[in-house]
Parts: sequence; structure tokens; C-alpha cells
Amino acid sequence: MLKRVRRLIFGLLLIIVMLVMVLLITINIPFDFFAHEKSNNDYSDWMSETLTTDQRIIDIAMLGAHDAFSANINLFSETDEFSAAGIQTGVTGVLIKGFSVKQSKTQVSGVAELLKAGVRYFDIRLTYNEDLSAWYTTHTYFSNDFASVLAEMNTFLSSHPGEFLLLDIQHVYGIDYENPLENDAAFQEIRTLFATANILDYAYGNNSKELDEITYGDITTNKTQAGIMIFTKMKNDDGDFWNYWSSIYSDWPDTDTPETAYACLESFSQKIMTGNALTGAVSIEDNEFAINASEGIRVLQGVLTMQMDGEGIINALIKWSLLDRARDFNSNLIDQGEFSDWMMAMPVVMVDYADTNYENFLDRIMEIIIEFNENT
Repeated sequence: MLKRVRRLIFGLLLIIVMLVMVLLITINIPFDFFAHEKSNNDYSDWMSETLTTDQRIIDIAMLGAHDAFSANINLFSETDEFSAAGIQTGVTGVLIKGFSVKQSKTQVSGVAELLKAGVRYFDIRLTYNEDLSAWYTTHTYFSNDFASVLAEMNTFLSSHPGEFLLLDIQHVYGIDYENPLENDAAFQEIRTLFATANILDYAYGNNSKELDEITYGDITTNKTQAGIMIFTKMKNDDGDFWNYWSSIYSDWPDTDTPETAYACLESFSQKIMTGNALTGAVSIEDNEFAINASEGIRVLQGVLTMQMDGEGIINALIKWSLLDRARDFNSNLIDQGEFSDWMMAMPVVMVDYADTNYENFLDRIMEIIIEFNENT
């Protein structure tokens, strides 16, 4: 009898172990089961072809890429300890790496493809890769050598006068901004990368006009050259870099539920339109540099975010990957009846998987953007 019980227990344990192994193998399959749908249209010159020189920068609608340079993240990417959650490091990080990679990769295309797709706002995350002695774009895992990103960007800018980019250095991981030595050293290294790539040749500085006075004609010298504006949270007195806290409103829904995200966007929109929103999306007590959001760059964060709890993990498993989730959400987002109102309040539409043309998303959003700029 005892032997039979032992065999039964052993059999049950074996089944449980096998089920766990199957589950781990399944959730760690590192690829998606859909093809990337590309648009047949080239939006490389959409600004120069459709904007007028008197339009204010802060009023111009454009497509933005969230965690823009994460396309190279894969199963073999090195973990960025500074941006990864605890569960994504160590032994657990190894066990769930395939799953984690699918929740970290937000774009499938590199710089040139995103620019051709019409993306003009780039959300940038950086960490210094000690092993490779270089600054890398990152989102839990290292993706691109930032110097190569800037080199590709320079190639585009040099051949497309009349286009301009907004570069939002959203996070520099592993750096304490309040520590002058860390902050200053990192800032100078990053600035050197911009200068070496000749990107600063296109920079519109922060000492000419107030942000809400700058026009498209100003930043492109009346369509005769390309332009950029660079925003950072790092403390500096450099004329080529704008203070993020006094320039950009970019509130975050922080949910994996579309309905909750839509409710958040409606709330953000109302705050801006009634004059109750500040740049930095924080209270004035927390941000000494804040100005009224209506005088700054206003970003619509059209993204869903995996929640690090039981329900959130199950939802992520069901949706398979962040790209798969974004593929559906992007199309549904612009179908919302209130989308035009949200866009009026927040003209920069920033999404994951920015250049998918699933259900004609890219062509539809670019048509909406161009029409918005022509009629607003």
C-alpha cells in the first residue's frame, strides 16, 4: 500500500514537473507568429510637403515611437541590470527570458525604417554598457549602440531638409541626476556622441525663443534644412539641450486594459484643455521648472503596459507579446470616437510598434496627422 502511494505521489510530481517545463518552454518561445505589415507609402518628407512655416512646433501633430530603439532586442541580448525589474535578473531572469524579451521589445524597425514611416518623436532610453564600453539604447535588455543610431539619424537629416525630429532622452539608467559628478560626466559623454555624429549641427537651441513661440519655419530655416530639438532630464546648462521638465507633458496610463487607458487619455485631455496640467506631468511642488502644459510639447501615450502582478502576467501570456498587443491596440486607439479630442490636447501620438500597417494603422494615422495639421 505504501509503495503504491509513493508511486502515485512520484507520478503526480513527475506530471507537475513536466507541465511546468512545457509551460516554461511555451512562454519562452521568443518570436511572434505574425508578419510585419509594411506600408507601401514613403513618409520621409511629409513635413516639408504638408506643413506651413508659421505653424508652432507645439501644435504640430506627429507620430512618436515609444522606447524607440529596441528593435534589436532578442533572446541573446544582454540584460541591462539598471532598467530590469528584479524578476528579470538572476535565475528567474534566465527562466523567463524569452517571455521577458517579448514584453520588452516595443519596435521591430530601426532608425531608417521608422523615419521613412513618418515617425518624428523618439522616446529614448540609455544605459552605459560596461562590457562593450559604449552607450546603448535599452529596455530591460541592451539593443542598439547609440552612436550608430545617431549616425543613421544624421544620414536622414542631411538628405531631408524640411523635416525635424523631437528627441526625448526619457531615461538615462544607472545615473543619479542629483549627483553632480555622475550627472555631469554622463551628460558630457552623451553630448559628445551627438556632436561626433554631427547631430548638433541641426539642433535648435533653448536660448533663442520660448518653446511656445518656435515655428516650423524657425526650426527648419524655412524648409531649407532639417532640424532637431533634444530634451533631457539630466541637469545641464548646454544651449543645445532643452529641460524636459519645463518642456514636455507626457502622462502615462500605466495599464494593460484598453478601456482604462482610454479613460486615462480622456482625463489627461481634460486636464490640458482646462489649463490644469503641467509639463512633466507632476505637481508644481515636485517640479520647480513646470509650466502650463498648453505651452509645451504634449504627448499622447497610446501604450499598454504589462502589470507585474498575477493578473497582469496572465494577460501578458494571453496577448503573447507586447508587439502583438500593440498591433491590435494601435488600430483600436485611433478608432475611438474621442481620439480627435485627445489629439487636439496631445498632438504627439506615441505608440509601441509605431510602423505597423496592420489594419492600415500607419497609413490611417499619417492621414489623420496630415489632415489635422492642415486644418487646425
